[in-house]
Amino acid sequence: MDEKHHTRQQMRAQKAYDCVLTRGEKDEDYSQLAKRFPALVQSCGLAQALAFVAAKEGQTGRDYIAHISKVMDEKGDLGETSRKSDLMKYQRLTYEAIESATWLKRYSEALLGTD
Repeated sequence: MDEKHHTRQQMRAQKAYDCVLTRGEKDEDYSQLAKRFPALVQSCGLAQALAFVAAKEGQTGRDYIAHISKVMDEKGDLGETSRKSDLMKYQRLTYEAIESATWLKRYSEALLGTD
């Protein structure tokens, strides 16, 4: 995708689409996590949401965090970055995570064939 001619939302959408396609059909666990994650970030913050998903969601959670990082175009450990960031960067990361998670949620609902 030529980044010079696309909006950030278009780039997020394409990356999220590519990530969700890797899950195959009927991935209920991933789809449920994708539905819950934006609200989790809103309610408890990005760092806590990432820690919760890493601790409680097993391989699906690790895959989801990798997908969020990819859609956000974040290199390295997103959880660690969020924990060590100053307030301004943390707020930007939170915004980017919610925007990215929203695209993952939309595509998981559309492509994974779950209700």
